[in-house]
Amino acid sequence: MKLRFLTFVIITFFGIQNISYSQLFPRFSIAGGPTIGWQFQNTNSLNEQMQEIGIPAFPSDGFLTLGGGGFIELPVKGLTWLRIGGSGTGFTYERNTVTSDNITKTVYYSYGSGGITAEYIMPVSKTFELTGGLYLSTGNLTLQLYQSTPDFGNWNSIFNEFGNSTATQNTATNLSVRFYSVQPTIGAGVFITSFMYAKLNAGYMFGWNGDWYADNDVKVYNAPSGIEANGFNINFGLNFGLFTK
Repeated sequence: MKLRFLTFVIITFFGIQNISYSQLFPRFSIAGGPTIGWQFQNTNSLNEQMQEIGIPAFPSDGFLTLGGGGFIELPVKGLTWLRIGGSGTGFTYERNTVTSDNITKTVYYSYGSGGITAEYIMPVSKTFELTGGLYLSTGNLTLQLYQSTPDFGNWNSIFNEFGNSTATQNTATNLSVRFYSVQPTIGAGVFITSFMYAKLNAGYMFGWNGDWYADNDVKVYNAPSGIEANGFNINFGLNFGLFTK
């Protein structure tokens, strides 16, 4: 009985060796890493608001974004073309000025988003491939507005301002809106080593805003409709993980 069992194990082992790895697992990858990119947005409406309060304009040629992401390809026959994953990215940009009466005004404009991706993989060679897909995401656009006089920073003065009913020149307000977006994408990827994969992506974001809210979740009315996350973007990612092809 022991001899028969041993013979069975040996035959099974050598039989498996004759089957290629790709036959057992057609394709499998799991990886992740940092991304860097450039996000174009139409800042005309935003800069109209900045002009009204005396703040220098924000760039019209885009913003540098930083983020990260990851993906997985399941070893399921018939779905080897599919890659699913997720990523997040964002930026914060500052503008400030000092008025003639020595009042400091500062505005931070922030963008942050995260979502899921689904891509169609088109291998060109063992090391190079093209992709096409869709990125579904949600995030926030935020405006942080600050104004302060030279004597601002005294503890007693700060609390006295809250105790008085008179207006103050020391103010801070956060405005935020949630957006939802759909982004068709195209990409090109290169397997640099057996564990490193570089990819360049490009796409156009179509977004829809919700309502703007101020501090303490106060709904804001009459907000301009042109401050949106829509626009073309490009990003480069370096992914580390396990790849089989």
